[in-house]
Amino acid sequence: MVNQDRCKRSAKWRVGGVCIYATIMSGVMGGCASLGTSSKDASTQTLSAESTEIAPLSAAVTPQGLPPQWETYLVTRNKRLTHYEQTIDNDGVVVIRATVDGSASGVAQKLDIPVYPGATLTWRWRADALPVHADIRTKRFDDAPVRIALAFDGDPARLAVQDHLHRELARMVSGRELPFATLMYTWGHDKFTPDEVVANPHTGRIRSIVVERGGENLGKWQTYSRDIAKDYESAFGEPPGRLIGVAIMSDGDNTRSKFTAWYGDIRLETDGIPTTTAAK
Repeated sequence: MVNQDRCKRSAKWRVGGVCIYATIMSGVMGGCASLGTSSKDASTQTLSAESTEIAPLSAAVTPQGLPPQWETYLVTRNKRLTHYEQTIDNDGVVVIRATVDGSASGVAQKLDIPVYPGATLTWRWRADALPVHADIRTKRFDDAPVRIALAFDGDPARLAVQDHLHRELARMVSGRELPFATLMYTWGHDKFTPDEVVANPHTGRIRSIVVERGGENLGKWQTYSRDIAKDYESAFGEPPGRLIGVAIMSDGDNTRSKFTAWYGDIRLETDGIPTTTAAK
């Protein structure tokens, strides 16, 4: 079982390029996505080593209650935790069930993978409800039933001044650098157009692609295959660097929503041809 009560023994993950910044400034944050440790256990926790492949969520859990190489992350310390646990779907396949109760947290894995043209991310998920009034374009209602976040490395010299300030604040608080950029796949209301790219309301270094919208497919397993190099370039206007993290997150903290969601294994396939920045 993926037991969020064991989070004190897990590495603590921050979600969002400015989550730490917003926490310092206001103590309230939710629903963004990047990968990094919090300051609470930075001196005592050892994160798992970076992996060259995405570990299956269906693998037998460790004594800490998590699939191997996956770790709990927090949005902020004052948020209720979404509960993640392994279960079996109707086809007998092991999946992760997320139970949201006005909560926000996730499960993440550190990676170190060069991204090549045509690199394809394949996954399946199921959402049973949409958070009422959720809108990822806004700070107030930034919730989503399902998200997959990909964190990328890159050249810090290309960042704007404000982004450098966010990174410096994160480094001071957590001792870790924020990702250069984070690309998210998410499910939104039908107000969005298919494959719409949405800037995070807190920082331009996080962009979401709405791969599912509206309520037509609620309660049904949906499978996706996305060219992540193409999607990254569409979102950020340049080729991606190395993939340094992947995460799943279901959150309803801002809208005080209750619902369940489900995630299957996430796979990355590549043809082996490097992008401009991947090999650097």
